[in-house]
Amino acid sequence: MPLRLSPPVSSSSPLQSIACNLSSSLAALQISPSLSTLSRPLPERLIGRSCRQPLLGRSNSKLFNKPPPLFVSAISLHTSASLDARNKRKPPSNPWYIAKAAEKREKVRARRNELLQQRKEAAPDPVVGHTTPFLEAMDAKPDVMPPIDHLVRPADGQQRQALFEKIVTQERLGRLNHFLQPEELAASLARSKDLEEKPVASTTEKEIRQATEMHTKATAAMNRILSLGNGSSRDKTRANKAWCIEKFGRHVTDEMFPKSKYPSLSSNPATDPVKTPRVGHDTGSSEVQAAFLTLKIRSLAKQLETNTHDKMNKRNLRLMVHKRQKLLKYLKRKERGGERYRYVMESLGLDDNAIMKEVFM
Repeated sequence: MPLRLSPPVSSSSPLQSIACNLSSSLAALQISPSLSTLSRPLPERLIGRSCRQPLLGRSNSKLFNKPPPLFVSAISLHTSASLDARNKRKPPSNPWYIAKAAEKREKVRARRNELLQQRKEAAPDPVVGHTTPFLEAMDAKPDVMPPIDHLVRPADGQQRQALFEKIVTQERLGRLNHFLQPEELAASLARSKDLEEKPVASTTEKEIRQATEMHTKATAAMNRILSLGNGSSRDKTRANKAWCIEKFGRHVTDEMFPKSKYPSLSSNPATDPVKTPRVGHDTGSSEVQAAFLTLKIRSLAKQLETNTHDKMNKRNLRLMVHKRQKLLKYLKRKERGGERYRYVMESLGLDDNAIMKEVFM
């Protein structure tokens, strides 16, 4: 950038002294500009009209009759030797080095793409999430249990009874329909067997065998009535919702996750009103509602895989995903990202990106 100096005096001795001082200071930095470049005057095209002609209407003409200012500029300012600046080292032109560098760049690019693909595969889907044991059990379709007579071939009484008992004991029901538990079913069948059993002294061996066979058939019939495999889709949805309540309800998780040791500063147990105790099962907490929405989202997303042009259900799916995001954000803020929040997120197969970032569908 040019240096602006004050206009010279009538004699040229001050200009020479300034040039000598500047040249000596530049010589210390190994810079050797010529004196002509230091004393170069301002070009005619850069001199304003105010410097050449006085403005009209001004009484003081001394302000406009001053000579043009002097600009000092340096052409080359190199702190290194001129030979080093001219003879720059050129990159090697060996083809082997060029090929090795290109190979290294290709390996780095391939590794980066591989890591990106691994992260993308490891990241759960923000809509349906990754597979967890809870979601696998929800999506599992129980096998339809055929009639017991189709499983046992005609044979004599003792052999037929043995086959009946073997099949009934090997059947695994899992979750039952009509809001019943396997323990309740086993207790009811044992009580009915005790009520139907007659004294051994007043019955014959044939009657005892027939009573045992009837009880075995009744057990098999009850298994088929209460099996979810023989129920409708509405029965399966109702059973899944009941399981969500039993897994995430506060009446169960309050024992798993005790209260925080550090309560809020705004709470005062002495003056705060006593909270009404919960009656029955919890169905309105954020985690239970998020689990309900997850069941609906997974079912609707599976249906949209085949019906790609169902725009109304696409909108419904988007609304449910955003509603679940709001519930889980509230739960994270309320629980401060504690054990209860992590338990819900791990069970539903979601991560923080699924609720804190924007989801595109």
